[in-house]
Amino acid sequence: MTLRDTFYYLAGIGFLFLAKAKNVMKGYSSPKPFDIFETARCIEYDLSVAQSWLSQLREYTQADDTLAGKKVLELGPGSDLGIGIYLLSKGCAQYHACDVNDLMKSTPDSFYERFFEKLQAMHDQPDLDLLKREVKEAKAGKPSRLNYVVRDDFDLVSAFGATSVDLVFSQAAFEHFDDVAATISQLSAVCKPGATLVAEIDLKTHSRWIRDRDPNNIYRYPSCLYNAFWFRGIPNRVRPFQYREALERFGWTDVSIIPRKKLSANRGDCSGMNQAFAEKKNQMDYLSIMICAKKAEMGS
Repeated sequence: MTLRDTFYYLAGIGFLFLAKAKNVMKGYSSPKPFDIFETARCIEYDLSVAQSWLSQLREYTQADDTLAGKKVLELGPGSDLGIGIYLLSKGCAQYHACDVNDLMKSTPDSFYERFFEKLQAMHDQPDLDLLKREVKEAKAGKPSRLNYVVRDDFDLVSAFGATSVDLVFSQAAFEHFDDVAATISQLSAVCKPGATLVAEIDLKTHSRWIRDRDPNNIYRYPSCLYNAFWFRGIPNRVRPFQYREALERFGWTDVSIIPRKKLSANRGDCSGMNQAFAEKKNQMDYLSIMICAKKAEMGS
């Protein structure tokens, strides 16, 4: 092990300890790298995420009309309903979202006021009255086309019903799931035949100082040591080939895995990995990926 590897190995243990301590003291926080009260940044983030999904969906399906009349499910929606509002404004029939943490309870009304102002400036005569009514109903816990569900067991079928969803979106959430295979099995039950999944997954270390300097830091450790710092939501270290295997095992086809960010060729961040991640199939140069897949049609 080089001096650099030794340094980052020891530094990473410190960051794992700090992440565990923060979770114990404060609980799980929003995955966004900024606070919900930074309204303008949160709005731009929501819009860029949703637009990226829709662009990827059009490219994957080779179809332009990808949202009209569709029932959408977002996994791990984060701290606000901005993405759901935007998708409704673009024509989806129903927006469902599921999380294990109620991060939206602290979202101020001013966020939605600013979001509607931004939306009005972007669209040709959006039905703001309808969208505002859906937000009001959702925040009051009443039936709404914005259906935000918090479940500690993350039971998607109980929350939304079997074969009820046309599209699944997710942004930097899959890497936080304790059991990726179980989640994909749930998706297979809740999705209609022919449903489409579009999910961006952040494979990097999440602690903010070390992720820029040693993005693969969490892969330096054996499972026994990494699991000693476990808390719900810690990055699960599942690699791209494992996502593909799980999707195909539970009835998803045409699985496409596209690297969104890769290590530059002149960086040595793949050195010092634990032997569990040493094989080429782990694609340790992949730092983030976009996965698209289709739920198999009946009889196929």
